[in-house]
Amino acid sequence: MSTTHDVPADEAIALLRALVATRSDNPPGNESAVAQLLAAHLRPHGFHCEIHEAEPGRGSLVARLKGRGEGPGIAFNGHLDTGPIGSGWTRDPLGGEVVDGRLYGRGAGDMKGGLAAMTAAAIAVARGGPPPADFLLLATADESSGSRLGMGHLVRAGLVPRTDHAVVCEPSFGSVVIAQGGVVWVDLEVVGRSGQAARPGTGINAIAVMARGLAAREDELPALRAATRHPLVPSIPINIGTIGGGVKANVIAERCTVRIDRRLVPGESPAVALGQIEDTARRVAAAAGAPVHVDAAMTVDAAEGAADAPIVARCREAMAAVAGREVTLRGTAGFTDTRWFVRDLATPACVFGPWYLTPPSGSISDIPDESVPVDEVVLGARVYAHMMRAAG
Repeated sequence: MSTTHDVPADEAIALLRALVATRSDNPPGNESAVAQLLAAHLRPHGFHCEIHEAEPGRGSLVARLKGRGEGPGIAFNGHLDTGPIGSGWTRDPLGGEVVDGRLYGRGAGDMKGGLAAMTAAAIAVARGGPPPADFLLLATADESSGSRLGMGHLVRAGLVPRTDHAVVCEPSFGSVVIAQGGVVWVDLEVVGRSGQAARPGTGINAIAVMARGLAAREDELPALRAATRHPLVPSIPINIGTIGGGVKANVIAERCTVRIDRRLVPGESPAVALGQIEDTARRVAAAAGAPVHVDAAMTVDAAEGAADAPIVARCREAMAAVAGREVTLRGTAGFTDTRWFVRDLATPACVFGPWYLTPPSGSISDIPDESVPVDEVVLGARVYAHMMRAAG
């Protein structure tokens, strides 16, 4: 279906290719270059654009278009950072190559496709004159590392203008996501005692103690998942993301460190989740006579919105009007910037990115040859344009 002031497909995809070509992998981030690219596209169409840097190079864009004051304002949010490029690519990760209807490149799916969709939609709507209500574009840094330098910085500094609703433009596979998980990154360090490998009794092997602690935590997972079930957010995953320790094969390892990613469901306290891991680690380490240090490197609260919120209805109506499709409601174990709206700004928000309408069997991001369906990004932009033009 088509609407007045439609979003030109070639413009949306050209913008996406430019975004993919501008590196912003986190670490190190360097999101300011992408923020400046978006601002350069938006300013000629009447947007007031400001770039705020939490640290040098770690910029976030706040862009606003004034409306006619005929309804509630709406914000569209997307993050500028991507995962590291990594290895194993068969296509240029910065090339934006289009093959068989898919555009390839780091961040194409997560989430420069969303940035391109919301920006192309905003420009198309601005060409038709002032929209019924104000709308705000927030393109932010550091989301994949907890948002401290992105939405967190904007919120703490009071740099987010008041709005009535918010949409986080992460891919949502044709659904509206109203509940999302949180996370605690837990750093564990076991301190053993060095000694000779040929004489095990001369030391305490920190790596072996850590291994027993991780195995004990794995054994406790089924009971934990049973006690924290949520109707929309999947069961709690725990990932051992990094590990280090020891100095030499024939020396008993004095130290071992790991970083664990422990997901949360709505209603769970990060402090309680941290305490559960700490209790297991201390029990196992004490049995071996080894101290253990436990710290939270990052915490992100889970968030949940209302199924009957007006913003959910607005997403449903736009998808039906533009694509002729119904949407379902779901949750995700992933974390997004939705929580800043719901928790800190008291703004009803959801995740809605109507592409990957046939959900892939594996990951859409942080993989070699990351790609996104071109036609569906354009569809998403047209859905967003419909939402921006709506007065209710």
